[in-house]
Amino acid sequence: MDIQVQYRSAAGRTCLDEPAAVRGVRLEERQPLSEPRAYKGRTSILTKWTASTTGQAVWCASTVQMDAAMLLDFDPDIVCFQSRVVQVHWELDGRRGTVEPAFVARTRDERRLILAHPPRNEAGLEERVLREAADRAGWEIRPLRVPQGVLRSSLASAAHFSGPEFAADDDARRVLLEVFAQPRPLQAGAAASGQGARLCLASGVDGRADV
Repeated sequence: MDIQVQYRSAAGRTCLDEPAAVRGVRLEERQPLSEPRAYKGRTSILTKWTASTTGQAVWCASTVQMDAAMLLDFDPDIVCFQSRVVQVHWELDGRRGTVEPAFVARTRDERRLILAHPPRNEAGLEERVLREAADRAGWEIRPLRVPQGVLRSSLASAAHFSGPEFAADDDARRVLLEVFAQPRPLQAGAAASGQGARLCLASGVDGRADV
């Protein structure tokens, strides 16, 4: 199988290389290859997620993808992520196609993650393409996770207060990090931290939800 990876250089130029050529390249910091466009009859909603970890806008082609971006943004192991920065082009036995991961992310220990959409074909060809590209490029493939139910509502509520204007002072931040080092109900953690009802009322999160 012939596989080529399309991405942007640090200068913004569109490049097409063998997967091995992008090993170690911080693709998640590059500019998207394109922006999703609205068109008549489109059923999904275009939106953006502003990553609290980097402040950069992440294009999302649907609200489902935006929810997945929100979950990535709250992952303490993820330091940077972006969408639409990689396209994997393949050719096999006269057939051609393109696979575009949902996100590319980097972890604190410099692992590069490819967050993949569920396969669209029964033969699993897209999964095979990504797996072969990942083997050559040094990527780790993970399925796209989308928060549901209480987790989603809790993250959405907390996201409203993730901006720098809501940042706690150093002492409060230290206490909160210690209190919530392990998942626990928000209301119980707020009480244990000494922040009391102010934290719960400010966030609007149900005290039964774990964070």
